[in-house]
Amino acid sequence: MKILAIADEPSSLLWGEQVRRELSDVDLILSAGDLPASYLSYLTCFTNAPVVYVRGNHDDSFSSRPPEGCLCCEDTVVSVRGLRVLGLGGSMRYRPDGTNMFTEKEMERRIRSLRFLLRQTRGFDILLAHAPIRGVGDQEDLCHQGFTCFGPFLDSYRPALMLHGHVHQSYTAWFQREREYHGIPVVNVWEKYKFDFDPPTQPKPTLCGAWMLKRASEIR
Repeated sequence: MKILAIADEPSSLLWGEQVRRELSDVDLILSAGDLPASYLSYLTCFTNAPVVYVRGNHDDSFSSRPPEGCLCCEDTVVSVRGLRVLGLGGSMRYRPDGTNMFTEKEMERRIRSLRFLLRQTRGFDILLAHAPIRGVGDQEDLCHQGFTCFGPFLDSYRPALMLHGHVHQSYTAWFQREREYHGIPVVNVWEKYKFDFDPPTQPKPTLCGAWMLKRASEIR
């Protein structure tokens, strides 16, 4: 499976005449947040690949004007071409009025609320987040700190991969795309990152889990 992961800044290679060529071999597009809704909707016009997204800290307008033809996986697991993707968007809260900002405790509560769902789906394959794990590719300022609770969460469910954005290449001279957390690849997909991914062998979800996956994976 060929996956295109994007975040934070539109890529010049995905605008204009070259977009069809860039998307011709892509099976799935995953957006890790802070991209215009119009950009995500635009990509759906040039590919049959599903576009799955989470919201970034600058995506407050998505609540009233979500990207058309795309699938939001916030706080749920969607099944796309046999791949289970769990979304946890948003950043660390650095101002009181941010819709897609969370304190560490608020993010912990979001994760705890997923326990029943993840028992039914038998886990997930990819964690699609906006913010990184604390200490794994984040920065020291509050806005760009990662969430500590992401680490134990990955330890508990052992997905095959975590994708995030939020920390731009221009923010640091030591920008690094690919990292690892306890054997799990963690990739900063700022702008665009195309890669091959072999979905792991998955345990079958429960009957309830299969229904929940089907419902979550329907574009409304």
